[in-house]
Formats: sequence, C-alpha cells, structure tokens
Amino acid sequence: MEFNSSAVSGKTQVYCLIGDPVDHSLSPAIQNTAFRSAGMDAVYVPFRVRRKELKDAIRGLRAIGVRGFNVTTPHKSHVMRHLDKLDPTAREIGSVNTVVASENGMLTGYNTDGIGAVKALQDAGAPLNKTALLFGAGGASRAIAHALARHSKSIRLVNRTQSKARELERRLRRKYRIDVSHHALLRTRLRNLIEEADIIINGSAMGMDGRADLPIEENWLNRDQWVMDIVYRPPETRLLNLAGLAGARTLNGLDMLVSQGACSFELWTGRAAVIAEMRHAVARESLAFAHAKNS
Repeated sequence: MEFNSSAVSGKTQVYCLIGDPVDHSLSPAIQNTAFRSAGMDAVYVPFRVRRKELKDAIRGLRAIGVRGFNVTTPHKSHVMRHLDKLDPTAREIGSVNTVVASENGMLTGYNTDGIGAVKALQDAGAPLNKTALLFGAGGASRAIAHALARHSKSIRLVNRTQSKARELERRLRRKYRIDVSHHALLRTRLRNLIEEADIIINGSAMGMDGRADLPIEENWLNRDQWVMDIVYRPPETRLLNLAGLAGARTLNGLDMLVSQGACSFELWTGRAAVIAEMRHAVARESLAFAHAKNS
C-alpha cells in the first residue's frame, strides 16, 4: 500500500478500522486509495483493539475526533452499545461494521456488508429476483440475508446451528413477507437445495484458510448459477473452484469487500467512490500477501 507520511498534517481527517486481528486487513489499501482518488486530505489506519478494551477505544476515538471507522471481528455486535444511534437495518441485523461521526461527535452505526454483497452481484449482472441459497447465520450472513430479502423470490438458509438459522428465518418472514426456510448442513438435503438455487452465497467462514470446506460436489452445480463466497483468503475457495469447473459465474470475497468499502466511504464523505481504483488496490495487496505467504 502506497502511503506518504509527509502528507499527513494537523488538518488531515482520520478514519480507521478496529478489530482483533487487523494486521492482514485489506481495508487500509481500499480506503486510502479512495481518499487519494477523491483528492481528500484523509488517512485510514488499522488499530488492534481487544474485546476488553473496546469501551475505552471508542471513548478515545471520540476524544481525538476520528471522522469515521470500520468495525470487524470480534466487535461488530458489542460495539452497538457504545454508539449514540443505530441505522434501523443495523439494529435489526444486530451487527455494525461502519460508524459515522458527526461534527458534534455523535456516533451512528451502519452495516454495509449486505449492501456490499448485493451491489457486487448487481454490478456483475446477477438476476436477484430468484431463489438464493445462503450458508451461515452470523453477522455477515444476517446482513446479506436482509439485503437479499428486498430483491429475492425466496431464500434458503443453511447453518450448523439451527437455532440461529431459525431466528433469522423468523425475522425475515416478519419484516419482508417472503418465502424463506432454514435447513441443517446435511449432505442428504444439500444437493437438492443447491440444484434448486439460482444464487449461492457462502456467508460463513467455511473454506477460509485452515478451516473445513463446505460439503459440496462439482456435479451439484450448473452453468446457470451465480456463486459468491465472502471468504477472500484464499481468493479462490474450493466452492468457487467447483463452481468455475461447472461453468457457473463466480464472485469472491474481494468483490464484496470492495463494494462494502465503497458504501462505507460514501457514508463518511457523501461522495461516490472510485470503484475501479479500489479494485486495483485490493488486487495489488492480495498479490503481495500471496507472494509473502509463499516466500
């Protein structure tokens, strides 16, 4: 990531990321590129914040006048109690990943994960008014489910913990009045769910480096489907590899990451983000990370 420390002054607006860990985050590359492309005197930095330090960290960000910040694991739910105001969708989801600071220091929480996923699909040309199959019921999956529910004909939820999937189904039915159902992560039912889906999204951590993959086979997928995996390390998960072999159109976690980052940038600044530049930045950082890991 290119960064000119001599350009930072007392007038520079500060934005940041808080979470644990944050050392390999791609958000600084995305946001600093966006600020540079917009000609803004602003900088974005990552801060490791342990869970027990969250309250003090938020107090500190208020005190130094940070203009906005992103929130990542493990703070997306816990941060809500330390904010002054919540966007209704973030409140419903129970997760915040973007915080906007007003001129008088009021902190408002938003969630751009779901918006970012849907925007990435729309930008790629995916038809959203179809049947979507979503893996996971955690913070990111809940955000994606709420965003999809505004467009989809039906949603099928698959999660290892049935109580979480059942609660998400209940909330989606109540708010959007759409066809939604939840299912256990069992191979005996999974094949039918996959074959019936038009859009398949892995919103869980399965397939991430060092974690188990989704129990899916290549011949369950087809060329008419759209497959998204929010995992971006590795850039091509087993799910995306199988989808590509089947001829399906695929989007990886970097597509969603850039789209949700663009939504955060627009909330903070009121300006349209330069998506192409942000994509180039994240591609460079991902390539550098892969080379460093393999060296």
